[in-house]
This record gives sequence, C-alpha cells and structure tokens, in this order.
Amino acid sequence: MADGGIEDTVWHRELEEALDEGCDFGALRNICKGRGLPNQFRAQVWKICLNVSGKGDSLSSFDGIFDMTEQDTLRHDCRDFVDKFNNSEEEKLSLASDLESVITYYCKSRDVTYCHGNGWLEILGAFITLNLERSDLYNCFYALMSKFIPRDVRKESRAFNLFRLLLLYHEPELCNFLDTKKITPDMYAKQWLGSLFASNCTIPVLQIIWDVYLQTADTFLIFFLSLVILVNAKDHILTLTGEGKQTIVTSIAEFPCQLEAEDVEDFCSLAQYYASKTPQSFRRDYQSIFGTSIANLRSDEGTTLSHALCLPVSMSELLQNNQQSAGDGVRFFVVDCRPAEQYNSGHLPIAFHLDANLLLEQPTEFAQAVKALFAAQQQAIKAGSLAGGEHLCFMGSGREEEDQYVHMVVAHFLQRKSQYISMAAGGFSALHRLLVEVLDSGLTNHTTKHCIVCTPEAAQCEEDISEDLTNHDRGASFMNKITSTFKTKSATVKEKVIDFIKNEQAPIERHVSSHDTGKPYRGVKLTYLCILQACKQS
Repeated sequence: MADGGIEDTVWHRELEEALDEGCDFGALRNICKGRGLPNQFRAQVWKICLNVSGKGDSLSSFDGIFDMTEQDTLRHDCRDFVDKFNNSEEEKLSLASDLESVITYYCKSRDVTYCHGNGWLEILGAFITLNLERSDLYNCFYALMSKFIPRDVRKESRAFNLFRLLLLYHEPELCNFLDTKKITPDMYAKQWLGSLFASNCTIPVLQIIWDVYLQTADTFLIFFLSLVILVNAKDHILTLTGEGKQTIVTSIAEFPCQLEAEDVEDFCSLAQYYASKTPQSFRRDYQSIFGTSIANLRSDEGTTLSHALCLPVSMSELLQNNQQSAGDGVRFFVVDCRPAEQYNSGHLPIAFHLDANLLLEQPTEFAQAVKALFAAQQQAIKAGSLAGGEHLCFMGSGREEEDQYVHMVVAHFLQRKSQYISMAAGGFSALHRLLVEVLDSGLTNHTTKHCIVCTPEAAQCEEDISEDLTNHDRGASFMNKITSTFKTKSATVKEKVIDFIKNEQAPIERHVSSHDTGKPYRGVKLTYLCILQACKQS
C-alpha cells in the first residue's frame, strides 16, 4: 500500500512539472496513463485534452441577444439548475446568466435547438465544478460537444442504430430480448450518449470517467461504456420478462446511477476491452455521427444502419485482420455463402464454404454443414491458422436479390444467439474490386470465364437456372411461400428475418454472465473487475 502511495505521489509531481512547462497532449497521456486525476490539476488537463488551452474568448463574438424560440425554457432551466449549488443568490444569478449565454450562443452558432432535459446543463455543471472562466467554460463545452457527443440523439438516429448493432454483436441474447419487448436504445440510453453520463452519475464519479475518457480520446468509447452497463445488468434485465415495457426502460436507464468511484477504473477498462473485440471499420464509416459540420453528413447512413441485419465489416478490414498474428485484435472465420459454382470460380483461401441455398432446399444437409463449420472453426483456432477466428463474418455475392438467401443464413445464426456475427460489406464484388490487380494470387481457383464479376454473362446464366428451379413445383406449400417471400424487396425481407429472429426460440449459447464470474450482485450491481477477468479468460 505504501509503495502505491509513493508511486502516486511521483506521477503527481511529474504531472505538475509537465503542466508548468506547458506539456502537450501526448506527454500528458504518457504521464497520466488513463488514471483519475488529482483535483488540483483536472482543469488544466481537461483543457489540454480538449485542445482549448490558451484559446481565445470565442464567446466574445456573442451579440448578447436572447431571442430564441425556446429562450424562456432555457432561462427557467438555468435558474433551476444553479439552485443545486451552494452559492450565494448573487453568485447563482451570475452563474445562471453565464449558462444561458453559453447555450444561447452555442445554439445560434451551430443552428441547433435547445430542448429541456437534453443533458447540456449537466455537461456544463461538470465544467462549473472546475471554476473555469466564462470563456473557458464555453470553449470546453463546445469542444466536448463537437468531438464526443453524437450530433443526433433522436429516435432512430444513426447513433442508436449503431449501438443496437454493437449490442447484437456482443450480447445477441440480450439484444433479442429487448427487441422482443420493442425497447429501442433511444428509450434508455438517450441521456447516456447525449451527456456522457453527466445526467446520470454523481460529480465525483463523472469526473473520473471523464478523466479516462478525455485521455483516451476515443469518440466511440461512449458506445462501449453503454454496452458495459447493459452487460453488467444482463442477468437482472432478463429476469424482467414479466414486467411492463416502461418498467424495464426505467430500470435500465437508471443503471449508471449505481456507479461508484471505485468502479470507474474497471468500468472503463472493460469498455476498452469490448472495443478491442469489435471490428473497427464502423468507426471510419460512421465518424460523421460526431462533429459540427453537416457537410460530412450522409443521408443514407441512417438508412443503411437501420436496415442492417448485423454489424457490417469492410472488406479491407477483413483481409487485413486475418493477415495478423494470432491474438492481435479481432480475427475472423470467413464464411462464404455463395452458390457452389460461384465459390468454385474464385474464393478467399481462408474462406469456409456454406451454400446459403441449402437452408431452404436441403435443411438436413445445411444442419450438417453448420456442424462442420463450427468444427472447422475450432480446429483452425487450435492450429493457429490464418483462417482461424472466433468472429464469424459471412460473405455473399454482393448482388442484393441473390444475397437474401445469405441474410437468411445470418438470421439462422442470430436466432441461435451466436455471438460475434458480422457480414462483409459489398460481398464478393467488393472483394474482387479490392484484389483486382492480384486476382490470381489473392483468390483460390479464380476462373475468369465463370466469375460473375469478370463475366457478367455467367451471372445471367445462373439467374436463368435459379428461375427454372423457382418455377419448378417442389410439392411443398411452405417452401413455396418462403421462396415467394425472397422475391420481395430487400427491406421487407430483412424485416421478416428480424421478426423470425425475435419470435423463434432456439438453444442458447452461453457467454459471460454473473454465473460465470461467481460474483453475486449488490442489488443488481456486479463488480466490473469480475466481468473483465472473465472476459480475458474466455
């Protein structure tokens, strides 16, 4: 214990000296190493992390006109908020005026609207405790909002669609339970994402969370912190099956309130662990969730996420990760679900073939193929093969109508509550484009004549054969109905697939839970360290 105290004192002195010398963010991170900060240094460190140290007074450009439509609501909220502080009445009036000025100028400069209970005042409250000057108060608020707060936290926004996909990736059982209850992330996590837990945690707890958060500088960390909240409470949530929807939502929304200061280090470490066990390409594709400029906003991203059956993985990440040595980040077991003739005309050397058509046409053979898939996966992992990975990534042809069968296969695995399920974005067509200069070496058995990308006529021939098979009377009305369903539009098919996942029951593959850790709940609270240890051992 004494040695720990001496070590703490040493890095505190080192931090103080570095701050006196005007250190940069990199030097600060090397000293602090993701630890909670001493109170006396927090203001300086946060300003460096937010890149506002020494910045001018942006608020000086404010014209002092308070004429927003929601101005009365904002003014009333500011006055109510400052009543929580133990200041004199004069100080409260001054503080309320500063808060109103900051938010009014922020709304006008970004052309956004203030809404009661959106968490902005709570965010400012965390900065107020640092006794910042008004100019620093605005600069810190603007920087945090711009870099770390999703710009849109309304229902069905891209942020919540992405969070659901991350939850489905890591905790499919819990995700499907919430889907069945028609509970969407915006119902319980709006304040989590919209205020970085400022609306949910006490100031001492929040300060330590932000200490780590700002040092990490990971804009997406809030998604994994929120994920850990649900993982921690999973067993409790699943016992609420008989409760009403609003009761469950309220219970989940209040979980962060139970965090204590001693939980934060393990809480953040566990979030970083989950982040390391997640494909990374979504970060690049959906970075526009954050920021101040609407120029980077793509209108189709929200639609893409809301219609995604599972987490998409870029083809470049898929190839890169499986060239790494074992143990480095996420490793995929690639499942090529194209028809046999397409697979035999060119495929990744590491890909396992599972013909998606078998699911409908020969279900017995499909079941056997799935067993073989899991056996091959375990053998590859055990052998340390480049093909070995615990994360299943399914690949189709990249042609929408044909890939409906692939979606059904993915739905089958999601129905089984299988963890780590993803789809290769763009399918074989995207792979082909990526390897266009090295097709012969990058693909096994690539045959230009029969490759549907190189020779589109080959694809047309397959479509004609498929149509003949579809029109053929198979003598089973049930199969005919399913075949008919696959001829509908993509979004409709995916909706039916999602309903299939929700409503059908299947054996559950168990993952980390409180029973695995052996640690009982304190109420519904499980020590984060226990979960972290269990994850690292799995």
